[in-house]
Order: sequence, then structure tokens, then C-alpha cells
Amino acid sequence: MTSNNMDHDGVGIHGVKTDSATVTEQPTMESLEAEKKKLKARLEEAREALTCRVCLDKPVAAVFMPCAHLNSCQACSMSLTLCPVCRSPIHYAAPAFID
Repeated sequence: MTSNNMDHDGVGIHGVKTDSATVTEQPTMESLEAEKKKLKARLEEAREALTCRVCLDKPVAAVFMPCAHLNSCQACSMSLTLCPVCRSPIHYAAPAFID
């Protein structure tokens, strides 16, 4: 993050032990806004990764075998014979449950 001995664990910002003591500083508004922007970008990337690459609408729900790519919703997977990622033949589409 920054060089002010702060550590981020995905939940909050915590002080880091140094040679003499634990440094605990209040984050600035600018650092919080920057962290918020980074987290929003990561959330958007995760949403895109979990969206069907065929219809670009529904969540992914089928794992293609034998390549094991997870990139299609159940409805789109039924109409495909080749994996959209690697173009290998799809032997079957196993349901995937992401909670």
C-alpha cells in the first residue's frame, strides 16, 4: 500500500510491528479513497470473470469437460459443442455452483 508501515488484510488496515513498537496510524481520507477505488476495480473484475462469455448476461454455471473451463451459463452451454476458450470438443457440461 504505502510506506507508512500499514498492512491490509482484505478487511481493514492494521498497524505493523516494527523493531521498537507497533505503528498505528489513522488512514487519511485520500488513502481510504484510493483503497476504495482499488476494491471497486477488483469487484468489477470478479463480476466479469463470473459472467457468461457467450451471452454476457447470466452468471457462469457450467464447467466444460474435459478442459474444465468455467465460462458459460447453463443455457448457453447447451448450445455449444466447442469450448469458447480453448476450442476443444465438449464431452459434457457439469453444473457449477458458486456461492
